[in-house]
Amino acid sequence: MANINGYFKLFRDEKGTSIRIFPPGDGGEPVSYDEVMNYLTENKFENVDVASINKAVEGGKTAVKEAVITLNPGYPVNERMIIRYEEDNMIAIARFYPASNDGQDIDKDEILGDIAYAGIKYGIKEENIDSFLKDRQYCYDYIIAEGKKIRQGKGASIEYYFNTDRSLRPKKNEDGSVDFHQLDNISHIKKGDILARLTPADKGDPGITVFGAQVSPYKVENLVLKFGKNITLSEDKLTITSDVDGHAVLEKDKVFVSNTYEVPADVDNSTGDISYEGNVVVRGNVRTNFKIKASGDVEVYGTVEGATIVSGGQIILHRGIQGMSKGMLVAKGNIVAKFIESARVYTDGFIETEAIIQSNVAAKGEINVNGVKGNIIGGHVRSTSLIAAKTIGSNMGINTTIEVGNDPAVQDKMNKLKDEVTDKNEQLRRLTQLVEMLEKKLKIGKLEQDKVVVLKKSLEDMNTLQEEVKKAQFEISDLLDELKDNDMAEIRIRQDIFQGVKIIIGGEIKLLNEALSRCKFRKDHGEIKSMVL
Repeated sequence: MANINGYFKLFRDEKGTSIRIFPPGDGGEPVSYDEVMNYLTENKFENVDVASINKAVEGGKTAVKEAVITLNPGYPVNERMIIRYEEDNMIAIARFYPASNDGQDIDKDEILGDIAYAGIKYGIKEENIDSFLKDRQYCYDYIIAEGKKIRQGKGASIEYYFNTDRSLRPKKNEDGSVDFHQLDNISHIKKGDILARLTPADKGDPGITVFGAQVSPYKVENLVLKFGKNITLSEDKLTITSDVDGHAVLEKDKVFVSNTYEVPADVDNSTGDISYEGNVVVRGNVRTNFKIKASGDVEVYGTVEGATIVSGGQIILHRGIQGMSKGMLVAKGNIVAKFIESARVYTDGFIETEAIIQSNVAAKGEINVNGVKGNIIGGHVRSTSLIAAKTIGSNMGINTTIEVGNDPAVQDKMNKLKDEVTDKNEQLRRLTQLVEMLEKKLKIGKLEQDKVVVLKKSLEDMNTLQEEVKKAQFEISDLLDELKDNDMAEIRIRQDIFQGVKIIIGGEIKLLNEALSRCKFRKDHGEIKSMVL
C-alpha cells in the first residue's frame, strides 16, 4: 500500500494489553513515539512499559512489532477521533485510531455528533468523513472542517502626475554645468492636466472560523485627495485636475497649483515691482532696484541685476545674478543659477551654480559649484552639510571664507541675539551709572523733582532690559543645542584651493597657509583635517 501512514492498535486478552505497530506504505509516515504515548494517556493507561513501547515503535518503521504495555487487561477501547485546529481555527483536522480487538467502530452519526460537541459549525466536509468510513486510514490527517479564509485588503494609494521630489537635482551637461533646457525640478502644468489619481482602499472580506466566528481583516489606510486652490475634484472624488496653467507642488500630502504671472520682457520701470500669489516667469532681465516677491517659483531667463527676488518656492536664473553688492535672492526651495556675483543669497534648499564670486551665500542644503569654471572666489559661503567646487579662492589672495557644519539660519539668529544682548548690556551699564548717581543725590536730599521722575523711569527701563537680556540668553541656549556638529559636513575641492582661504567647520577655524589640490576637509576630533579625494 502506497502513501499510507503507519498506525497502531491495541490487543486485549486475559494476560493483559499489548500494542501492535504497523509500518507505513511507500511514501507514508511511520508511527511516532509521542503520538502513541499521547493516545495511551488519553485512554487512561498508567504504569506502561515505556522501554518496550519505544523499542516497538522503532522496529515498527519497517515491520510489524508488538509490545506488552500492561499486565492489566483493562476495558475494550472503541475506535476514536481526535481533533486539532490549525491556522487560527480556520481548519479542523481529525486523526482516527482503531478500536482494540474487542472494541467497536464509530459510524457517521457518532462522528458528526462529536464534531458538533466540539463546537464546529462552519465548513464541515462530510465528503472527507465519508472517505474515512469507506477506507479507514489511521494516524492520518483528515480535514473535517474548513473556515472561510480572510481576504486581506489593500490600503488606498495616490499616484501623482507631476514631480513631487523637491530635492531633485537639475540635469547636467557633460562639463557639469546645469542644463537649463531640462529643468525637471519645476513641474510645469497646463489647464486640464490630471494632477493626481486616488485608488480607493480595498477593505478586504472577513473570514469565518470552523466555530462560526467572524474574523475581520486587518484595517487598511484610507486616503483622500487633499488640494488647494485652482484645482477641481472629479465627481467620483478619485481625480484632481488643474484649473490653470502654472506649477504644481506637493507639500506634505496636499497638492497646490500656483498659476503663473509671465513678464514677456524686463522687470523695470514699465512693470514696477512684482508681488504675486503664484509663480512668476520673467522672459527678460530683472533690472537694478526692482523686486519680485512670489508665493511660488520664480524663473528668470535673463540676468538679475542689483534686484531682490523673494520666493516661496524655487528660484531658477538662466543667466544668473550680477548683484552689484545690493542684489538679493531668498528662497524656501532650491536655487539654480548660471552664476552668483556680488549678491546676498539664502535658501532653505540646495544651490546649484557654475560660479560664486564675492557673494554672501547660505544654504540649509548642499552648495554645488559645477560647470566649466566651478569656482568660489571671495565672500562667505555657508552650508549645513556640503560645499563642493572645482576651485576655491584665488592666487590673488582675495578673502574667501567657506563654512559648513551649522545651519546658517540658526547661526544668524544666534549671532543677532548675541548682538542684542551686547547692546542691551551696554544700555544697562549706562543706566546703572545714572541710577547710582541719582540715588546718591536723593539720599542727601539734593535731587530735583524732575530728576525723581527720571530715576523712576530709569529703574523701570533697567527691569525691562534685564528681562529682555534673560529671555535672549535662554533663546541663545536653546539655539546652541540646535547647533550640533554635523559629523558628515565637508568641503570638497575637485581641483585647487588657494592659500589664504578661511575654512570653518562646526565652529572650528583653519586658515590655509598653502595651496592644495583635489582634496576635502572634514572635522575630526575637534580638528579640521584635509584628505585626498
